[in-house]
Amino acid sequence: MVLMSLIAAAYVRMSTDQQDLSIGTQLDAIEAYAQENELDVARIYKDAGRSGLAISKREGMKQMLRDVMEDPRPFDVILVYDVSRWGRFQDVDAAAYYEYTCKLHGARVVYVQEKFGADDDPMTALLKAMQRTMAAKYSRDLGVKTRAGQDRAVKLGFQMGGLPCIGLSRVAIDRDGNRRPLSRSQHKAMQSEHIVWVPGPQTEVDLVNRIFTIYAEPNTTIVGLARQLCDEGLTTAMGRSFTAYTVDQLLRNEAFAGNFVWGRDRHPKQPKHRKAPISRAENVIEPIVPADLWQQVQKKLWARRKRTWDKEDLLQRLREMVAEKPGLCALDLEAMGYPKSALEGAFGSVSRAFELAGRDRALVRAQHHLRRRDAMRVGKRMTRDICSLLESNSIACGIYPKSRLLLLGAGPKIRLQLVWPRTNRGAQQWKIFKARPPEADWILLAQMEITECAIRFVLLSADEYQNTNAWLTAEAPVGLISIADGEGLLREIRARLVLP
Repeated sequence: MVLMSLIAAAYVRMSTDQQDLSIGTQLDAIEAYAQENELDVARIYKDAGRSGLAISKREGMKQMLRDVMEDPRPFDVILVYDVSRWGRFQDVDAAAYYEYTCKLHGARVVYVQEKFGADDDPMTALLKAMQRTMAAKYSRDLGVKTRAGQDRAVKLGFQMGGLPCIGLSRVAIDRDGNRRPLSRSQHKAMQSEHIVWVPGPQTEVDLVNRIFTIYAEPNTTIVGLARQLCDEGLTTAMGRSFTAYTVDQLLRNEAFAGNFVWGRDRHPKQPKHRKAPISRAENVIEPIVPADLWQQVQKKLWARRKRTWDKEDLLQRLREMVAEKPGLCALDLEAMGYPKSALEGAFGSVSRAFELAGRDRALVRAQHHLRRRDAMRVGKRMTRDICSLLESNSIACGIYPKSRLLLLGAGPKIRLQLVWPRTNRGAQQWKIFKARPPEADWILLAQMEITECAIRFVLLSADEYQNTNAWLTAEAPVGLISIADGEGLLREIRARLVLP
């Protein structure tokens, strides 16, 4: 069938599965067909290096579908090399749907290398359906064979895929066992070569161990650790800044413990409910993180994992906790491992969750009022004591009315903040509430006991305060100076505030 005096568009796609069928080869065939049928190819839509399994990342096809729905329509015919270039959709109805969308808006799809060409009859429809099924099967079979080869390579002790952001390097091994180091961006010289991972530069290995060691400390968070690495100007092997995601992936990477895991987030090209099992090989990489440190970090990551909560189970547990402790608050729940986000997701708000659990709001308000009154009393007393201590040692000091703000003459301002103990994940810790930016140059944290005495003080600048972990432990804060008595407090204030 000859298509006379029509404007055509060309759609070409090349995937990594079939590199021999290049964009140029497809365009040559399309141009030849267009000349033979007196068609003018006005537009070319390309998807280079894109899989035909889905449309999500095929910007060329998506733009073509948008254009075909324009009024006026910019072309009358869409020329495609063959059915497989249109797509290897695992649901063959998807390919038919996109073709029908074009036809519905007045643009016919012609496969220039198929025998049925531009014909439109029942036999052509049958042949297209068969070709679509064969294209999907080819991709599915190729995925299974590729995955089988990858599984075998993993079991033989070889590695594949991208390296962690730091700490490991790649070495290529040929059939004769000769080893050749590879840079991060360097490809294998031959398909027959295999890749193994080995410890990287010593500076990177040391940094990996330092990251694991810092995170193993009780109060370190992934976000705080990423911020610390950025503040120190440290980067990944590719020169990129550390992010919370980068640090999280690094801490979970089993390659640092000597194991290689492949396919955790990948599966063959088949329906999602038929995921392939994960391939793993243990003790195939020289470990660079000690086993005890690795286990310690994994336990901490597991303890802080996000859980999926069942609404009824969560409500029943909440009722039991309210019955045991009528004055239960959101912070108590968080300390027990029930985050605020879980309550909000299940019940809409924390208040609604407590209401359903039968908590007495009047009792909670009364207890909160008593705690607040006691804290204000202790805070005022301690503020007066510190002011008297400073004045008796020739440091001019005043108290801003109705506050815990110490005014050191015309100089800096120090705000006293009491931090009270709570049980957090089975251990006694101290929660720092940072509801608003501090209205002071310095913050003096008083780590309190139930007996209303401070076990230590910590003097922080405004920036240090904002970057400090919200939970303190019974141990002295890492990187901060612990103040145990009045002499230490005077010494620290004089040194850090540059006072005589």
